[in-house]
Amino acid sequence: MKTLKRWVIILLLLLVLLVTIGFSMWNNTEVPLSFGPITLDARPLSVWVISGFALGILSGLILGAGLVNNLKLNRRIRQLEKELLLRPKFGRAEKD
Repeated sequence: MKTLKRWVIILLLLLVLLVTIGFSMWNNTEVPLSFGPITLDARPLSVWVISGFALGILSGLILGAGLVNNLKLNRRIRQLEKELLLRPKFGRAEKD
């Protein structure tokens, strides 16, 4: 089953590679990209689309990995540790 899964993944990656190469070959018209006052040099349309796709994948992986949530949890842990330090200390509990 593992080998079948491995082959399916390899075939899907090859398919994505072929589609990307074909897309790059057919969309080679150079287009400048501007974000308000910032204008980037003219590059082939495929470069802009593939770059945007790659940035979307990376941001999705970062958010999916929980890095943003992990930062919130770490901040909460620090707050709770500070609160614990400010609480009064009690002696050991008596045994029954």
